[in-house]
Amino acid sequence: MACAIDYLAGFWWGKSTKGKVEKAYTGFINEYFPKGRYDANGLYDSLRTGLVHMFTIKGKKYALIHGHPELHLKTHRAVHIILNAEDFCDDLTSAKDRYFDDVEATADLLNKIVERFARDSFLGVVDLEVP
Repeated sequence: MACAIDYLAGFWWGKSTKGKVEKAYTGFINEYFPKGRYDANGLYDSLRTGLVHMFTIKGKKYALIHGHPELHLKTHRAVHIILNAEDFCDDLTSAKDRYFDDVEATADLLNKIVERFARDSFLGVVDLEVP
C-alpha cells in the first residue's frame, strides 16, 4: 500500500519527482486521504521510506495488524500508531477513487498523467525476440 501511494502520488504530481518524492507523497495523502486522520509526513518517513530503503518500519512508528478495525490509528504504548490493513486499504481505495474522479473533471490532472506517462511510461506490451 505504501508503494501504491507512491505510484499514485507520482502521477498526481506529474512532473519529475526527483528530489521531490516527499512533497508528492505527502501532498497526495493530504489531498486525498481522510482529512486529519493520517500523519502524511510520518507515513512518508517511517512507512514508505523505511520499507523502500530499509525493508523495515523506520523508527518503529507504526505497528501493522489486520482484522482489528477497532484499533486502527490508535496509539499503542505511546510509541506505535496501529495501522489495520483493511482500514488502511479502504482509505487508500477511497483516495484512489477520489483522485481519478478529479482526473476526469480536471484537465490539469489529466495533463499531469499524460506528462508522467510520456516521461516514465508504465506497464505495456513489448516485443521481445527470444532466440
